[in-house]
Amino acid sequence: MSDSTERLLVKAANSVEERVARGDLMARVIFHENDVPFESSFTFALYNRVPAGKSNEKHIHENVEKVYYFVKGSGEVDCGPWTKTVKAGDFLFFPAAIEHEIRADEGEDLEFVVCASKTLSEPRGLAD
Repeated sequence: MSDSTERLLVKAANSVEERVARGDLMARVIFHENDVPFESSFTFALYNRVPAGKSNEKHIHENVEKVYYFVKGSGEVDCGPWTKTVKAGDFLFFPAAIEHEIRADEGEDLEFVVCASKTLSEPRGLAD
């Protein structure tokens, strides 16, 4: 017997209400692991916005790694001891278990898509 659970999910970003997340970060939770009706290492997909000149709170996801795609604006990202400048069109990978923070440059909001999944083994953070 085959499983007929839908595996192709589509949702418009503007169909989800924007909410305050961490610090000045505004987030739209597009997909969340609790809403996916099948087994997956997927954790969440977000459409985020950091207002111009603002930042989110420094934080850690112990067992979640993420890929960011910057849609609009520019800013700086701190990840552990590293700082990178980012702009629209850039991709960024965040390993699990490393403290990170995002700051938008003055003049324009920084908008980005985040896709996250659980690590499949023990996260190493800054161990290596």
